[in-house]
Amino acid sequence: VNQLKELIRRIDLPLHEHLQTHGVDYLQFSFRWMNNLLTREIPLPCTIRLWDTYLAESDGFATFQLYVCAAFLLHWRERLILEQDF
Repeated sequence: VNQLKELIRRIDLPLHEHLQTHGVDYLQFSFRWMNNLLTREIPLPCTIRLWDTYLAESDGFATFQLYVCAAFLLHWRERLILEQDF
């Protein structure tokens, strides 16, 4: 969770600051992502493809998962920036 927070801070400081300003703790959403490996957030065929990559990469469960979660936030960036009430 802390690695995701740091990664977003480095690659999209305005998004990170927006979340911080509105009191959004990364633990509120990313714990579920990390704990369930995104199985609740994406369709089963995509989950299977992700799991295939997790198993194929030597540190897939750590590094690849981190970057996938960051990509989720960047994908929803515009909506998140517009949101004022979390």
